[in-house]
Amino acid sequence: IFTFQTVGTTSRRSFYDPVEDSSAYRTGNGFGYTANYDYTDRNFGYFVSSTGPTRDYRANVGFTRRTDTNSHELFLRFSDDPRQNKIFVNQRFHTVGGVQHDWSGRIQAWFDESQYRLNFTRGSSLVMGYFTGYEKLYEEEFGAARGADGLGGAFAGDATRRSYKNQPFVYGNSTPWRWLNFFGFLGYTWGEFDYDFGGGPKFPRVSRPAIEGFDGLDPGSGNALFGEFSATFIPFDALRTTVAFTKSKLTRQDTGLVAYDDNIVSVRALYQFTRFTFVRARFDYDSLSARTFGQYLFGWTPNPGTAFYVGYNDTLNYNGYSPFTGNYEPGLRLNNRTFFVKMSYLFRQRI
Repeated sequence: IFTFQTVGTTSRRSFYDPVEDSSAYRTGNGFGYTANYDYTDRNFGYFVSSTGPTRDYRANVGFTRRTDTNSHELFLRFSDDPRQNKIFVNQRFHTVGGVQHDWSGRIQAWFDESQYRLNFTRGSSLVMGYFTGYEKLYEEEFGAARGADGLGGAFAGDATRRSYKNQPFVYGNSTPWRWLNFFGFLGYTWGEFDYDFGGGPKFPRVSRPAIEGFDGLDPGSGNALFGEFSATFIPFDALRTTVAFTKSKLTRQDTGLVAYDDNIVSVRALYQFTRFTFVRARFDYDSLSARTFGQYLFGWTPNPGTAFYVGYNDTLNYNGYSPFTGNYEPGLRLNNRTFFVKMSYLFRQRI
């Protein structure tokens, strides 16, 4: 299967010029493309992809991770035939490699990731993998470019930064009983970039220039821990509850200080009264922002195009910083509260 898409964008807006270190209101014409080739066989397959937007590419709908970049990837997979009525079902190996560069040909990153997967009965699997890669940063992507005299620039020190990454990881999932499913992931990365933006009021910038009181950014390598665990409980068909926990922590290698340490707890529940009527609740807590989010919804959807929703959302701080004043507020403080009703009806006319 081969697919190809291309799009051109034109927008009248402010565009930042790193050489002039200023924004100019002008017309920007951009171009983006994506191409994929997918081959799938019984025990072997590969996938080739290429994508890239130009510097002035803009899309107000959707998410553009990076402009002035081209990404090319190759994915290979190998597997054996499933075994019937066996605890060990089959195994699979895949590797994916890629390279990124800008439209001037400068390297931005390359990577290679390999995974070995073991599949068992009851929807269980265990995956072990290793990621290695390289990333290079250019200061004009973060702000002003330094002049011909070597002065100025967004970075404190060298105008470019590079880091080699290595990450072993393991993850797996299982459904030991009909009413329980769980998933877990754990990975540790040497060489993960700290872009030196800081982690909010709780975690100010920890680079050497920031500690010494300088304004210039100083991206540097760090060691990152990432873990994720979730469990889904289905005590009976009408009720489904999921509890999830995510841990993310980055420590700078040069200063030994923590750039950020984030813990996220999520609880979601869905109760289906009938095929068309349900209630849904969600609670999230993010330790980095010290905020809790509550979402509660009643829905009735008797047929396509006809729906009725009643909902309530609130956001609170717990021993955090006010989003309005930036000041520290002890205890539990309410930030905002929303109550809403949404109704829709589809009118059909037969001709």
